Amino acid sequence: MDVKILKEERILDDFFQVDSVQLQFEKFSGGLSAPVRRLNLERGEAVAVLIYLRDTDKFILIRQFRYAAYAADGDGWIDEIVAGVLDEEDPLSCARRECIEESGYEIDDFRLIASVFSTPGITTERVHIYLGLCRSTDKKYPGGGLDEEHEDIRIVELGRREAKRRLQEKGFKDGKTILALQYFFLNFEK
Repeated sequence: MDVKILKEERILDDFFQVDSVQLQFEKFSGGLSAPVRRLNLERGEAVAVLIYLRDTDKFILIRQFRYAAYAADGDGWIDEIVAGVLDEEDPLSCARRECIEESGYEIDDFRLIASVFSTPGITTERVHIYLGLCRSTDKKYPGGGLDEEHEDIRIVELGRREAKRRLQEKGFKDGKTILALQYFFLNFEK
């Protein structure tokens, strides 16, 4: 399939970038579409980790304020899996770093669940989602996030049954958290 870029312009260059693009794309019926304008949020790549404590049969999630969730429904404090943006590092190194910063757990056993586009209609952001397997004794640091990033994170321990109940009752708002928990319950239920 063919794509023809007619014009590209960066309209925001800040914490993330937004590009305005005029383009045409090959239609399934043949030929090119009429020129269309698309906006793209350039965010980069990210990681997310569902931490599972083997010895206590619990998950470690984090609770923090998310303005976008607040703006959408008035409740911005959500439980989610550890996550962060890649700096100049590979996804696995970023996953290790984010687990230490946000939860305090030092993890060596990571299993890649999936690499997904978070919202492919508007952003290039790809999230590498991992399952991080460890024990309660692997908590080596306080966690809670970084002050210089204005993070204020509460660590949440959730037993397997409670996590499954909340998942079934639609008690999570974050897509990567739902995906990771579903993966766990489909593949590690025993």
